[in-house]
Amino acid sequence: MKRLALIALATLALAGCREEETTKSGKAVRPVRTMEVTETSALHERFFVGVARASREATMSFGVPGTVRTFDIGLGETVEEGGLVAALDPAPFEAEVARLEAELESAEATLANAKAQTDRQRVLVEREVAAEAKLDSFLGQEGSAVAAVKAVQAALDKAQLDLSYARLTAPYDGIVVATYVENFEEVAGQTPIIRIVDADRIEMVIDVPERFISILPQIEDISVSFPALGDVALAAEITEVGTEASITTGTFPVTVQMDQPDGVPVLPGMTGRARGIPRPGAIPDIGLYVPAQAVFTPEGSDAPHVWVVDQASMTVTERPVTLGGAGSLGVAVQDGLNEGEIVVTAGASSLRSGQDVIFLDGGEN
Repeated sequence: MKRLALIALATLALAGCREEETTKSGKAVRPVRTMEVTETSALHERFFVGVARASREATMSFGVPGTVRTFDIGLGETVEEGGLVAALDPAPFEAEVARLEAELESAEATLANAKAQTDRQRVLVEREVAAEAKLDSFLGQEGSAVAAVKAVQAALDKAQLDLSYARLTAPYDGIVVATYVENFEEVAGQTPIIRIVDADRIEMVIDVPERFISILPQIEDISVSFPALGDVALAAEITEVGTEASITTGTFPVTVQMDQPDGVPVLPGMTGRARGIPRPGAIPDIGLYVPAQAVFTPEGSDAPHVWVVDQASMTVTERPVTLGGAGSLGVAVQDGLNEGEIVVTAGASSLRSGQDVIFLDGGEN
């Protein structure tokens, strides 16, 4: 009994310690999505970061096993559409084609002979000097000869196809970005040999917040720069706009595509910055703005409010604001906010003044 009592007391003591630690740890931390308050005029200088990738790429492999005999292309080299990239030793494939061609010739000769015998037997039957059963026998032999020709022809077609599979040609003008085997190496069918990316076009996917999606059609010029290539700005175009927002970031994937620059090419994996210039007048100059979802009216008040994040303490404060008109970018803020402050755009419903917060991925802080 004494032992049980001691265990019970120890358990209560531990529980008390845990409760004290929880209390000392402070309030629960809430993840929130945010944005920096800016002037609409600043959008003309806005850029989005992305990673370059090939607009087209192909990992090539032989369709048949064999010994690599022609493979002299190195990393970074260019290839022309239709040009030979690699080849297997053709000897065994050519030998198989030659064997089957000879076998087909023999099978066709056998078929021709069977047809001739059948025709002669048919004449004899018509003259009633030969039995019908004998004609049936010759017809059976002719049918077997036809089947043999078809079988050999099918085997020959496959052998010729295998011979074509022993050569790899570039599907388009490209740059070699990876090689996986060496010359004279034995490889199985479908073993990756080389990876080629399009030498003419490169693309980049950027994450665009919801409030900017509506103004994409108003973008007049898009330029992309890559720090690795210096200050060169490449003209780009939007080729695809995602129709579903990311669950984690709330942004939409937008694909921009551009021609490769002269000289040093943009390689997959390089980090770039895309900037779009709207048509004149496409973005009204409404001063400071916030997304409509950032604005709420607290209980007991008629004034609109926003949650402002103090980045030093990572807590939020409820602040009243005076609003102006609404537009495609959000709601104009006439008073109550300063440029550069951080406001909550998602997760506001679960907050309270002084709440500890952390930024969700995709927060524009």
